[in-house]
Amino acid sequence: MKVPMQWIRQYTDVDVTAEEFQNAMIMHGTGVEGYEDQNEAVQNVVVGKILSVRKHENSDHMVICSVDVGEAEPLQIVTGAPNVHEGDLVPVAKVGAVLPGGIKIKKGKLRGVDSYGMCCSGPEIGVPDYLYPSVGDKGLLIFHEDYAPGTDVRAILGVDDTIVDFEILANRPDCLSVWGVAREAAVTINKPFVKPDIQVQTVPGKMSDYVTIDVQDTDLCPRYCARIIKNVKIGPSPMWMRKALAASGVRAINNIVDITNYVMLETGHPMHAFDMAKVKDKHIIVRRANEGETIVTLDGKERALTTDMLMIADQTNATGIAGVMGGEESEITEGTTTVMFEIAAFDRTNIRLTTRALGLRTEASGRFERGVCAATCREAADRACQLVNMLDAGEVIDDVYDCYPNPKPVQPVTASVARINSRIGLEVPGEEMARILTALYMDVTLDGDTLTVVPPDFREDIENEADLSEEVLRIYGYEHIHSTLLRGQTAPGTRNPHMLMSDKVCRILTGKGFYEISNFSFISPKLIEKLNLKPGDKRLKPLALLNPLGEDTSVMRSTLVPSMLGTVALNQSRNNEKALLFEIGPVFDAAERKAGELPHEQSTLCLSAYGEGVDFYLVRDVVLEMLARFGVACEIVPGAEPYHHPGRAARVMAGDACIATVAEVHPDVMAAFDITRRTVIAEVNLEMLCALRVKMGHVRSLPKFPAVTRDIALVMDESVTVGAVLACIRKHGSALLEKAEMFDIYRGAQLLPGKKSVAISLSFRNAERTLSDDDVNPVMKKILAACEKELSAVLRA
Repeated sequence: MKVPMQWIRQYTDVDVTAEEFQNAMIMHGTGVEGYEDQNEAVQNVVVGKILSVRKHENSDHMVICSVDVGEAEPLQIVTGAPNVHEGDLVPVAKVGAVLPGGIKIKKGKLRGVDSYGMCCSGPEIGVPDYLYPSVGDKGLLIFHEDYAPGTDVRAILGVDDTIVDFEILANRPDCLSVWGVAREAAVTINKPFVKPDIQVQTVPGKMSDYVTIDVQDTDLCPRYCARIIKNVKIGPSPMWMRKALAASGVRAINNIVDITNYVMLETGHPMHAFDMAKVKDKHIIVRRANEGETIVTLDGKERALTTDMLMIADQTNATGIAGVMGGEESEITEGTTTVMFEIAAFDRTNIRLTTRALGLRTEASGRFERGVCAATCREAADRACQLVNMLDAGEVIDDVYDCYPNPKPVQPVTASVARINSRIGLEVPGEEMARILTALYMDVTLDGDTLTVVPPDFREDIENEADLSEEVLRIYGYEHIHSTLLRGQTAPGTRNPHMLMSDKVCRILTGKGFYEISNFSFISPKLIEKLNLKPGDKRLKPLALLNPLGEDTSVMRSTLVPSMLGTVALNQSRNNEKALLFEIGPVFDAAERKAGELPHEQSTLCLSAYGEGVDFYLVRDVVLEMLARFGVACEIVPGAEPYHHPGRAARVMAGDACIATVAEVHPDVMAAFDITRRTVIAEVNLEMLCALRVKMGHVRSLPKFPAVTRDIALVMDESVTVGAVLACIRKHGSALLEKAEMFDIYRGAQLLPGKKSVAISLSFRNAERTLSDDDVNPVMKKILAACEKELSAVLRA
C-alpha cells in the first residue's frame, strides 16, 4: 500500500529521514517494501515564461523561444510543441535537469540552432493529466495560475513527496489506511497521533424523503450507513486531494468520486456513491442475488451472479456487488445532483468467495476481504461529509441511516505479565507493558501480575494473551532479544512403518510401469457427486473447510477416485494414448469425527489404467501381486461400487474384510468426467494392508528341476466365478501344484446357452526330482473330479 509522507505528517510529526522512518517501522512490526523520493526523479525543472516565439528557419514545425527562468538572461530553447505562445508559463528543464527515467538534459543543437534546455509536457515530468490538467503528450503543460519564473515546479505539480510502500499483513486490516499507518508511525517515533476534528455542517432533511433502505441480510452486512448530499456540484477536486490520490496510485475523477476514494485510503473504509436519480423508486435493498441474476459492473462487463453473493439492489435489479464494485446504473456523472454515500461492513469470507467466483478484485474488495471494522463506519461517513463541506460540493442533510443491529460487545483480554515475559523471552516490567499497550490506544488496567486490556474498536486482531505478547515485544524492541547458541541434541530422522510400506508400494508399481501422480487433498463436492454414490453414503458428506479458497477446493477428499478420474480425463484430452497411474494419499472420514478431534485419515492407494493392452485383468493381477509381496492372502469375489461397471468389477477380500476393489469405470461416470476410452480403476486400503502384512520368511533357492504344465478348459455355468474354480483347484492340487492361472474365457455358439469355457494353466513341480506323467495324472484326475462335484465344471471335449 503506497502512502505519501506528507499525508502521514498531517496526523503525526515525522521528523526523521525516509530511510530512518523505513527502518524504524520495520523494526516495530510494520513491513515496508521501500520508498520513492519524487524529488530525485525530477530535478532542476522550473517555471518558465515564454517571452517570444519565432519560426525556425530550417524546420517547418519547430520554433525558437526566448524563455525567462528567473535568471539574469532568458534562455533560448528550441521546441516542436504545437501549443507554445508568447506569455505562457510552462515547465522548463534547464541544462543539467533530471527527468523521470533518469533522463538528463544537456545543451543541444537542433537544426543548427543552440537550445539551452527543454520545455516539457506533463508526461515528460511524470505528471498525468488527471493530476494537473494538460494536453498530455500532444503539447506543453501550461500553468493556469500565476507563478514567478524560476519557481520549482515540483510543489506546484504535486511531485515533491516521498511515497512509502507499506507491506500490510492479513492480520492488520486497520493498517490498510493512512490513519492506521500514521497511528503506527506515532507509536514508533514516540509522537502524538492527532486525528482530524470531524464536524459536519448540515441542512434539515429526512432520509425517507430521498431514499428507502432495506437491509435483508444482516449476517453478510452487519452494518450499513448512508448519508444524503443534495444540490451536488460536480467538478474537479482541489490540487491537494488530487495529489494525495495520485501518490497513492488512484486516478482522480471528480470531487464526489474523489471524496469516496480519499476516505477509503484515509480511514480504510471503502465507500460507494449512488446517483439517486438513477435509483429506481428511490429504494435500495441489501440482499442476496436471485437465481440466474446478472449485473453490468462499472467496468462494462456483464457478470452472472449466484445466490451466495450479496447485492446492493433496487426493487427491480441489482445495482452493485456489495463490497466489490458498483453497477453502471448508479454511476456519478456531470449531471448528478443528489448523491447517497454508502459506508458499510460486509462479511469478509463472503466477499472473498464472491471475488474469486467472478474473477473480479478491486481496491475495495481487497480491504473487505481482510476485514473492515463495523464500529467505525459512522466515523468514516461523517468524514466524507466533512470533505463535502470543505470542497463546497453540496449540502449534507442532517438525517443519517445507520443499520447496526448487533454491535460487537466489548471483550477484555486478561493476561499475565509473567507469562508474557516467558513467551517473549525478556523481562519487561508490568508498568512498561501497560505504557506500551496504552500507547497502542488500548484501555489497560494493571493489578499485580494481571493485565486487563480492552482493545480499541479498530484492533479486531487482539483476541488473547499471545496477541498482547506480540504487541509488547514489537514496540519494546526486537533488538532487546539476546542472541543465544542453539541448544539440544539432534537425531537422524527415520521413516515409520507406513512410510516404509508406501515406499515399497511405489517400487512395486513403478516396476510394473505405473507413474505416480499427486493431487490436492481438497476438491469440489460436485466431483464426488459425479460418482453416482447412493444416498446415505458417507463419502457424500465430506469434511468441509472452514475457510476455503473457493468452491472447487472446499472439501477434503473422502475418496481418491474423483481426483484420479480427473487426471485420466486430462491425459485423454491431451491425446495421451496410454497411461498407467497411481496415487497414494489420505482420505478423510468426517462421519466418525468426534467433537474437538481431528478427522480420521485413511491411507489409500488408487490405480488407474487405459490404452492398448490394458484391461481389467492386467490391473487385477498388479493388485494381487502387490498384496502377495506383502504376504497377504486374499480372494476375489464379485462386487461393485456405484461408479464401477456392474459386469466388470470385483472385490479383493482378506478374510471377511474388503482390502481392495478392481473394476472398469461405469460408462455414466466416464461421461460425467469426459473420459472417452475404457478405463480400469482400483482402490487399495493401505491402512489394512499395513495391519495384515506378513514378514517374508527365508529365501528359497531357485528350483533345480523343470515344471510340468497342463492346460485344461472347463465348461461351467455363467454364475460360477473363476475365483471359485481356482480356489477349488488349489485346494485339491496337493503339494505338487505350484501355480494355477486363468488365461482365457470363451463364450460362443459351440456352448450351450448360459455356459462359459474357462481355460486354466496348471504348473506342477517337485523340488527333489523331475516329475513324470505318472506323478501328475492322479493329481489331475483328483482336480477334475473335485471341480465337477463342487462346481459342476466339466472338462471341455
